[in-house]
Amino acid sequence: MKGETKGDRTKQQLYRCAVELFREKGYDQVSVDEIVKKAGTAKGTFYIYFSAKADIITEMLRQYDDYYDQVIAQLDPGWRVERRLEAMIQAACRFTQDVIGLDLIRVLYTKELSGLRKDTDDLNEDRALYQILTGLLEEGKRSGVCVSPLEARELAVLILRGIRAAFFEWCCRDGALDLTQETMRFWEVFSQGLFSNRTN
Repeated sequence: MKGETKGDRTKQQLYRCAVELFREKGYDQVSVDEIVKKAGTAKGTFYIYFSAKADIITEMLRQYDDYYDQVIAQLDPGWRVERRLEAMIQAACRFTQDVIGLDLIRVLYTKELSGLRKDTDDLNEDRALYQILTGLLEEGKRSGVCVSPLEARELAVLILRGIRAAFFEWCCRDGALDLTQETMRFWEVFSQGLFSNRTN
């Protein structure tokens, strides 16, 4: 990758190895010693990039945000707003289920519930998905296709709450339900009250 340094590559290697171990063994069962052994680095190197194992979660969130930025950049701006919103929600489900995985999402929610992390919250205005959804909804309002009387920011919060509810249910059921299908069922119902002249 252009502009990538040796340090960037080392950090990414540590991150990738940590996530692989977390998914294989569970977050609580993995030590920093195991992460550095798998990454082929010294333990001191780990602490150059991460102050603790929990900081891997912060890096995971950055990867989430980078992913959302990539997805929206690749969507055809000629698509109607509703289709682009749907594509973003589907992308969130795919990345969560296939890349992040059930165990790390559980860790994420546990940290939120315990109040240990505030930066994990997708409802934070600095997070990429919140900004993207708000921007699309604002576009929909300007063009007249989004007919809800609520402001775009309020609608984005409600959508994110619905997505997070589906993700939480997925965790509670130990991954036994289809995350994308469950989330898109919510979106299908919710979006009926947002858009005029809906087409398939």
